[in-house]
Amino acid sequence: MGQVLGVLGVAGSRLVLASVAVAIWLLSRPGGWAVLVVLVLLGLRVFPNAPQ
Repeated sequence: MGQVLGVLGVAGSRLVLASVAVAIWLLSRPGGWAVLVVLVLLGLRVFPNAPQ
């Protein structure tokens, strides 16, 4: 079970690092901040409430 959680942890951290890299790349592009705003608003629309 520990190995499965380890693999999931590594996959999750790589996903977070990849998304941070894409966000930084978009912020360096002209108009990239607008793409990030649209993605955040879309995410809030798709996932409106935190799980309870």
